Amino acid sequence: MEETDIALMELIKRGDDKAFELLLARHQRSVYNLACRFLNDEAEAEDITQETFIRVFRAAGTYTPEAKFSTWLYTIVKNLCFNSLRKRRSVTIVSTEEETLPEIPAENHDPSEIIDGKRLRFKVLNAVSALPENMRIAVILHKFHDLQYDEIAKILGCSVNAVKLRVHRAKALLANSLGDLHPKPNDA
Repeated sequence: MEETDIALMELIKRGDDKAFELLLARHQRSVYNLACRFLNDEAEAEDITQETFIRVFRAAGTYTPEAKFSTWLYTIVKNLCFNSLRKRRSVTIVSTEEETLPEIPAENHDPSEIIDGKRLRFKVLNAVSALPENMRIAVILHKFHDLQYDEIAKILGCSVNAVKLRVHRAKALLANSLGDLHPKPNDA
């Protein structure tokens, strides 16, 4: 039977190193992906990931499950990322490294369509990186991490309506900046 995150935190509180290793294995990738998408810096994302789990380990003794574990965890990541951004103010947050880009499924394996797909991903990710920080994190958590509005609201410390508004405004800005991504037949 698989232990819940809350049960693992209780075991960690009692000094169970295996429980911490399991929790780390379960969440390390998603924490890294969030930090990497937000900061656009793989080395810094690794540092944020490490610092996140150091804080989780240190907080095990006082942790009380008031929300979902992932909400608490992503709040730590968000705070560390915002602190990092404050230190380096001018930032692009979405990585253009191939392994961190979401795949756009191709209907066939035509090399020109694969190249077009990569160009499309690059344009979309650059547009996301140009969003204001508060909209960017809301969009990343909603679209890349599939979190619900109420979970995002808890992470960001705002209302559900504020999250919906941020995502809505981000979508409008993205639509405006990206325009029509698919060229018309006469444009080719």
